[in-house]
Amino acid sequence: MARRVAWAWLGAVALVAVFADCIASDRPLVLHLDGETYWLPNLIDYDALDGARVHDLAARMDEDDWAVWAPVRHGPTGVRGSGELRVRDAPSDTHWLGTDDRGRDVLARLIHGARTTALVAAGAALLAALFGAALGILAAWRRGAVDASVIAACDVVGAVPALLVIVAVQGLVGRGGFAIVIALIALPRIADVARISRGALRGALAAPYCDAARAAGAGELRVVARHALPQVHRALWIATGLTAVTAVLGEAALSFLGFGAPPPSASWGELLKQAHENDLLWWLAIPPGLAIATVAASLNALAQPRDAG
Repeated sequence: MARRVAWAWLGAVALVAVFADCIASDRPLVLHLDGETYWLPNLIDYDALDGARVHDLAARMDEDDWAVWAPVRHGPTGVRGSGELRVRDAPSDTHWLGTDDRGRDVLARLIHGARTTALVAAGAALLAALFGAALGILAAWRRGAVDASVIAACDVVGAVPALLVIVAVQGLVGRGGFAIVIALIALPRIADVARISRGALRGALAAPYCDAARAAGAGELRVVARHALPQVHRALWIATGLTAVTAVLGEAALSFLGFGAPPPSASWGELLKQAHENDLLWWLAIPPGLAIATVAASLNALAQPRDAG
């Protein structure tokens, strides 16, 4: 039951991340203006619209014009309410979850922040799984000096606190794009995944069915590829799931510290930072806090073995 709830919640967050521009936008989804119909102007910059937003478009529309708006008529970076700047406003009919300290709609940033979290979590998990599994499998297969070198590298990476490494590198190279954030979060986890993959493969290679394959004349490469590797997927799934949990929490922590996604990108951690800087306003603290906690808990539930608990 818990796994089904976790899948359902993560699926909903993924849909919100993919369709964020159609859920929260200060441009319409479809617009009929001056005899012309514009499809998805929330995604496409039409020259005739000249970047007009909700209030500018409303002023240009007459009785023959119409528009299909997103459910939330605010973008993640827009700073205008109903014609005036609204900073740290409490939830209202205009801004359902209030505004932040720059006058931006909190609900819109929460929705678009799901995309940031999904991108970082998926990217870091995939990167750590690919490189970590490759290193772990290579170490378990080749053994000897290769195994010792991989383990030594993992020890070096594991000896330094991950958050300290990330902040130090960000301070040296400056704030980059999402690729930098993903790589920095994935780097410490590559060592952990490598260890887990190595241990799982070594255990599988020592199992009786691998001994039987060797006795039947199978070469070591065939034993690894055909008989041992299929037994590693469970450990790799758990490691990948835990990496995704780490990525969600890590991205939030980095954004809270000011080293996360580059501005003006929306981020749940950045909302928490604003809450900390603005007397812990509940509409800046509770929604992103719940979002981070529930996504991390769901990923953790899916990462557990099916027979656990």
